[in-house]
Amino acid sequence: MNDGDQILRAYAAITSIRANVPERHEVEERWVNEFNAAIEKLEKSLGIDLQEFKVPQDALKRFVASCNSMTSDVTYLEGLWCERAILMQKLDSVLVYFTGLQDREDHKIGFHPFK
Repeated sequence: MNDGDQILRAYAAITSIRANVPERHEVEERWVNEFNAAIEKLEKSLGIDLQEFKVPQDALKRFVASCNSMTSDVTYLEGLWCERAILMQKLDSVLVYFTGLQDREDHKIGFHPFK
């Protein structure tokens, strides 16, 4: 596959995540993994560092499902989770970054950095 195809695939993944991520306070790790994989695809295709747009590993945490105030027992959700706001901030920032760089005259979709 050529770089243009990989860029389009990454853009499709990112916009799909934005449209489909659950409207909860926290989201499952798989959403973060998909987003970060799309960013890595862009990095490879464009040959630029986009590390600041990735959701950092330390944003993934265990979240409390329930707690018992009588016994102080805490039950956690299975797996790792990320605050939705963190994922959305990173997602929106990469879309804004590349939208600002796209060629408006040609009305090309996403991801066209300055030369």
